Amino acid sequence: MLTAKQEQFALSIAEGTTQADAYRQAYDTSGMKDGTVWSEAARLMRRPHVTARVEELRAEAELVRQGLLMSREEAILARLEHEALTAKTDAARIRALELLGRHAGMFVERVEVERLERSAAEIEAALRVRFERLGLA
Repeated sequence: MLTAKQEQFALSIAEGTTQADAYRQAYDTSGMKDGTVWSEAARLMRRPHVTARVEELRAEAELVRQGLLMSREEAILARLEHEALTAKTDAARIRALELLGRHAGMFVERVEVERLERSAAEIEAALRVRFERLGLA
């Protein structure tokens, strides 16, 4: 269990504030030198329960961020589906369908690469022929 000041410190750290600034926000540092603030903030951050709380808060924030991304993605896909069915022009409908298809991974371009196994002597002979054609041999 954290004290109210430790909780404030952890919240500030999880929001991206530096350790020293988080310490200044949570504690009265009016008579402290910067070096003291830095060392006290680092000492506080090394406490396992404070570190655990910071990680917990960061994980919660990431879940919220992921939820927002998912809801935005769902809204965009729903709008594209609507456009694909109701757009006034063929071009707009086709474009909406294309974007939906890309999202579904339907239009992945594939390139086949043929791998030749050649010996060093074969490569050398091929290079000699090319050099001769270019007049470099």
